[in-house]
Amino acid sequence: MSATGMRSTRLSLFVGLIVAGACTSGIDALTPAQREAVAAFVASEPPSPQRQLDAQFGRRVKLLGYDVDRARWRPGETMRVTWYWQVLAAPGEGWALFTHIEDRESGRVLQQDGNGMLRWLYGPDRWRAGHFVRDVQDLHLPLDWTGSSADVYVGMAREGARMRVTGTAPHSEDQVLAFNVPTPGASSAFGTTRSVPKVAVVQTKEAPRLDGSLLDPAWSAAFGTSTFVETREGGPGQFEASAKLLWDKRYLYVGVEVNDDLLRASDTKRDAHLWEQDCVELMIDPDGDGRAYFEIQVSPRGVVFDTRYDARRLPKPFGHVGWDSGARVGVSTRGALDDREADAGYTVEIAIPWQAFSLEGRPSTAPAIGDEWRANLYVMNLGRAQQRATAWSPLEIGDFHVPKRFGILAFEGPPEDMRGKNQPTIIAPNRLPGTLERRSGFDSRVGDTLMDERETRRRLESPGGGH
Repeated sequence: MSATGMRSTRLSLFVGLIVAGACTSGIDALTPAQREAVAAFVASEPPSPQRQLDAQFGRRVKLLGYDVDRARWRPGETMRVTWYWQVLAAPGEGWALFTHIEDRESGRVLQQDGNGMLRWLYGPDRWRAGHFVRDVQDLHLPLDWTGSSADVYVGMAREGARMRVTGTAPHSEDQVLAFNVPTPGASSAFGTTRSVPKVAVVQTKEAPRLDGSLLDPAWSAAFGTSTFVETREGGPGQFEASAKLLWDKRYLYVGVEVNDDLLRASDTKRDAHLWEQDCVELMIDPDGDGRAYFEIQVSPRGVVFDTRYDARRLPKPFGHVGWDSGARVGVSTRGALDDREADAGYTVEIAIPWQAFSLEGRPSTAPAIGDEWRANLYVMNLGRAQQRATAWSPLEIGDFHVPKRFGILAFEGPPEDMRGKNQPTIIAPNRLPGTLERRSGFDSRVGDTLMDERETRRRLESPGGGH
C-alpha cells in the first residue's frame, strides 16, 4: 500500500473510532486538520512498549508502559517519553492526564501536565473504548535542577480529584511512579549561569533534510530547548513551542515545532512584516557584546524576513533589511493556511551558513567546540482575538531586542569523532499528518532507564505533586 493510502486508512480508522462519541459529547469536534494530526497516535492494535507497566485507572484506562530515549538526564536536556494507554471505557468529560517530575531530595515538583501535542488536541475526555493511545512528551529538565535523580509520576485528574489507581506498578491511590532516572552533574552540568537558559548545540555528522520534520536521524542527537514561555516574566505561554539546534562546519541548524490552532501567514514576499501574523523568529549575537546582532524570521508559508542591527534597534526602523542571511528553510503545516477552520500547528527548519554572520572586515567561520554564542528564539501567533508571543528566554520588558537577556548556545563536539561538511537538502513545503511522528503504528526510538523499585515503593509513602 502507498504511503498516501496508509495515511488515508489510518485517518478513516481514527474517524470511525471517535464518531460514536462525537454525537453525545459536549466537547467541540476536531477539525479535519486536527484529526489528521492526531490519527498517527491512535490505533486499534496493542503496542509493544519498551518498559511495561501494570496500572489501571478506575475501570476505564490502563497504562501499558512507556519508552524513554535516555538512561541519564542532564540539567538542560530534553527527554522524550512515550506513554502507551489502553482505553477500556470512555473516561468522560473533564478528565486530563498529568505528569509530575519530583526531586526526592528537595521535594521540588515540576508539572508537565499539558506537555505534548496529543494532550492539547486529544486528551482523555475525548478517548473512546477500543483505543490504544500513544502519548508523546518532551520533558525538559531545568538548569537549576539540584537533585541526583528525578522521579516521573503520571496520572489522571479532573477538577482537583484524581482517578484511583490499581495494579502492580509502583503507585499510590492516585498516581503511578513510572520510573526514576539519574540526573548526574546537576549542580554544574552547564556552568553557573542561571539567569538565562542555556542549550547544548551538538555537532552533527549528517545534515538534516529540510522537509519541515524533526524526525530524520540528524535531529535524534540534538538537545531540545525548554518549552517557550511568556515573553516578559517567563510564565506559561498561551501556546506550546520548543526548538532543537545542531551545527556542522557549514551551517547552524534550527528546528522549531509550534502548536497553533489557527495558521495565518498571508505574506508571500521576502522581507514582508512576518511578525504581524504567525512566524518563528531567531535573534543571534555571536560575540555576545549586545551590539552587532542578526534577526531571521520564517513564516508557516516558508517566507523569510532577515535583517541585521549595528546596536539595539539601530538603524531604525528595522535594521539593515538589505542583508541576506542565505538561510535555507523547510516548513510543514498541520492545517490549511489562512482559512477559518482550526489547525494543529507547523514545524520550521532553518539552515544558516556561518558566513551570514560576517561583518565588514570581520569574516565569520564556524564556532570552535566550547564556544558560546548568545541567541533568543520567539514565536509570533496571530490568534482569533489578538497577537500572542512566546520566547525561549524571557526578556523582563516588552521588547524582543534585549541582547543581555538572550540565552546561551553552547557548541559541543559530536557524539563521536566526526566533522560535518554537508549541504542540506531542500524539500518542497508540504503537510505532514502528525506533529511528532509520520509513521503508522507504535514504533519509536527507545533507550534504557534505571529504577530501583524498592526505593520507589518506599518513596510512594509520601508522593509529591498535586492538582
